[in-house]
Amino acid sequence: MASSGKRQGLPPSPPISPALYNKENIECSQEEGLRDPILFERKEAAIPEDLPLFVPTSQESVEDAIVSYHIASNDGIFQGKVAKPTREEYKVLLGVSQVMKMFARDPKAWMRREDDAIEAFRAARRRAANPLASTPRRLAPAPSGIKKQRSGPVAPRIPRVHRAPAKRTPPTVVLDSFDSYRSPVSPPKAPRAPTTRDDSDYQSLPDFSPPLSTLPKGNSNALKADWKGQMLDLSSDPDRDILHEAEVKLAATLRLSCATYLCSKRRIFIARIDALRIGKEFRKTDAQQACKIDVNKASKLWSAYDKVGWFKPEYFQKYI
Repeated sequence: MASSGKRQGLPPSPPISPALYNKENIECSQEEGLRDPILFERKEAAIPEDLPLFVPTSQESVEDAIVSYHIASNDGIFQGKVAKPTREEYKVLLGVSQVMKMFARDPKAWMRREDDAIEAFRAARRRAANPLASTPRRLAPAPSGIKKQRSGPVAPRIPRVHRAPAKRTPPTVVLDSFDSYRSPVSPPKAPRAPTTRDDSDYQSLPDFSPPLSTLPKGNSNALKADWKGQMLDLSSDPDRDILHEAEVKLAATLRLSCATYLCSKRRIFIARIDALRIGKEFRKTDAQQACKIDVNKASKLWSAYDKVGWFKPEYFQKYI
């Protein structure tokens, strides 16, 4: 549709609805040949307007009303014809459902027929899914009970070869008395090396530990550590006087004797000096490798010493 002068320069718009043509605010050219062609011509309704939407059931059913309308509308087509469709044929041609009528006549017979149809459908699907299963197997004929005589010469039987018996355990010798019994002589076992679960020989190790004066006096929680289990009683330990009170509590918490604690402590600071000599950072894994105790306890010792600053290089400059 041609646009007016006011709409020049704007993008094209969709066609205006015919319902708006008569409005005053729409400018539409009345020139001949500028209107859009009619796409769909308006036709009369297939069902006349005088046919009621809901037919009363007392006078005529809906099916009969539809059939009557088709008979009346197509009467001119079959005028003069001998084979004119009957009312029942109209119902078949129009596709009127007869399921409920057939079901109402005999519900049980209808359900049996539907069940048979469903079972036949399922059997067909099983046969299509597995064609070999549907093929009946051939059975061997039943024995007649009478032995047939063989015709021809009979082959001689091959003699059975006796195999040597399998090896068995030699029978036990029964002795008359225990005096004649001799037990089998077995080689003596090598003696086991003595195991030392506790690393307690601290006097054989050099002591590079920072002085105990770096720990605050009267503070037993300076080297506090967390450990599951009851604390070890070190009140009667002979090496208790060598340790600071915070060290005694740390050893009791980790369930280490004073001697074992001193060995682990000296081994940790020996490893600390070795790390300083090669310029390596001293970590928990180095302390775990240096000690001969549980790695988790060695980690707790490293954390406690690191908390009080015992790994500072200034404590070990005189030993490097």
